Amino acid sequence: MSYGTPRSGKRRAGFTLIELLVVIAIVALLVSILLPAITKSRTAARVSKCLSNMKQFGVAHASYAVDFQNLLASYTWRPGKNYSQWNDLNNAGDEVGAAAHQAVDTIRRKSSYTDFPEFTDKYVHRHYTHLVLNSYLSNTLPDPLAACPEDRILLGWQENPRNLANPQPNNYSTAYGKMWGFSASYQIVPATWSPDTRGADYSTVTQYTEDHNLFFAAAGPPGVSLLGNRRMNEVTLPSSKVHMFDYFSRHEGKRHLYFAYPEAVVPMLFFDGSSRSNRTGDANKGFRPNNPSSSLPTYFKYRPSILGFEPPTKSGAAYDTVTGYYRWTRGGLKGLDYGGSEINTGQN
Repeated sequence: MSYGTPRSGKRRAGFTLIELLVVIAIVALLVSILLPAITKSRTAARVSKCLSNMKQFGVAHASYAVDFQNLLASYTWRPGKNYSQWNDLNNAGDEVGAAAHQAVDTIRRKSSYTDFPEFTDKYVHRHYTHLVLNSYLSNTLPDPLAACPEDRILLGWQENPRNLANPQPNNYSTAYGKMWGFSASYQIVPATWSPDTRGADYSTVTQYTEDHNLFFAAAGPPGVSLLGNRRMNEVTLPSSKVHMFDYFSRHEGKRHLYFAYPEAVVPMLFFDGSSRSNRTGDANKGFRPNNPSSSLPTYFKYRPSILGFEPPTKSGAAYDTVTGYYRWTRGGLKGLDYGGSEINTGQN
């Protein structure tokens, strides 16, 4: 009888419990080390995308100024005129209505929403001045450049602007409410489309102190156009003056913040075409355009609306009182926001 070669030992069936625990601990350690780095990398990529969006808007603004005698991009339609192929968008009664008609005309021409309803009673400048550039560049709507990559609500609206997803759809039942799918994460400062300060026979656009979403209208003599007609050469310090800014701080910390909180870090476009993120509290506090001699800035209430896309107040209260900062720069286009003291060029 013959026998095979004797074994030197038994074959192992698997890992011991201790070995498994060691492996799990190593994997957990690696995840804890790598995850923050991955998260930080993703955040940096989104900030970069946001700043790139603004940079492209800056190029468009500069090109628009070259083609239109140094004018800053804004709504140019005037009341009582016929500009549109659609009869309901002609012969507006005032400047507010004329600008609204121009915005609706752009949406009808540049999107599939050719039956978008007419309205005349809302400022379209604050949320929708970018539509002027869309029309100028012949871009289709909704425009991806208008959405911050962290603005998930707007990105969702852009997918189907006819049917805006919202827990309270009645808020979108008005013609102006249907505009949200064509809005932007970014806002252009009011001085680009309204006078820097009041004059002897007119007032300019100002902030409504009780609600961050509302402005007081400009008022002047009959037949005088107060909106639009601002020019690039009126900007005194273009590298220090904010042109466009993200409405919220979306890339810093665990929660989004309204731009006017001092600790908010917001992507911004400057009038020289540069884009960068800045802390709001490092800016000058601004002024009151209809009371330019006052040393006080504009104060107003951030009162998150029921529309669902605005983050809660920092305090958790129904509203927080905040400062206007670069939305209401002292001196308007002649002032500066970063890199120096306020220049009080807004005196009468």
